[in-house]
Amino acid sequence: MKLQTKVSTLVVTAALAAASLAIVPAVATAGTAGAAARPGAPGKPKIVKVTSNDKKVSVSDARFRPGVTEFRVPKTAHRNTSVVVFETDNLNRAFKKFGEAAAGGVGSADAMKTVDRIATFYGGGGEGSRWQVKLSKGSYYVSGDNDNITTFKVSGNRRGAAMTKPDSEVWATKENQFKTSGKLSGKWVSFTNNAHEIHFLEGDHVAGNTTSKDVRKAFNSAGGDPAWARKGGFFFDIQSPGVKTVHLQDISYNKYLLMCWMPSEEQDGVPHAMMGMWHLVEGK
Repeated sequence: MKLQTKVSTLVVTAALAAASLAIVPAVATAGTAGAAARPGAPGKPKIVKVTSNDKKVSVSDARFRPGVTEFRVPKTAHRNTSVVVFETDNLNRAFKKFGEAAAGGVGSADAMKTVDRIATFYGGGGEGSRWQVKLSKGSYYVSGDNDNITTFKVSGNRRGAAMTKPDSEVWATKENQFKTSGKLSGKWVSFTNNAHEIHFLEGDHVAGNTTSKDVRKAFNSAGGDPAWARKGGFFFDIQSPGVKTVHLQDISYNKYLLMCWMPSEEQDGVPHAMMGMWHLVEGK
């Protein structure tokens, strides 16, 4: 089974960084304390641009007011990498445990439980992505390519903006399954994590006649990509329980396979998709 095409950049970063724990957040490269007092356009999300390369990750504002924030990623250093926004009171421990979870050995499930407990993730995406999320007061990190991290602060009075109304909705359920509002269509797709674990959402383009039996057979196979796999799809990076994001994502294909490959906090070394967290859904 070679269908898995995306893995959260943070999973890879944590696995690499866990060995050294030499994680030193860079100073955010833009924004000033005065930005907290800037009200912005009434009723519209705050726009924050995130750029990542081999040397650093940068945000366009280092301090702004709480409320709905739209992150835009003009550029990342490598194809198939992404940026992730998160909070934690212990950055080194969060990365250490994330690395242990990603390694998949004995104790990896317990390590993932610790990550769930000490860090909160607010989504992410690759080059060209845009997503909206509601942020409260606090200090946040952004992780990008390699082990580059920067910070920003949310403070002051809350803005009154609302998230864009989605054309389609996807939920991670309490049972660690995916559920949708119906066919995926339109340009804005929401992803709400109602589960008790961290999840991401990978939507792979598949042939229109792909069945659940085909997917189960492929998951039990050690071969390459199945014949029904197609190029294209989307990827919304990791979110913690209770977090909702809305992504600008043009749904162009007629069928998708939704999957999450995050390490389980129930079974050592087993990703969620292999435990049944996948769902076929029609597009357009």
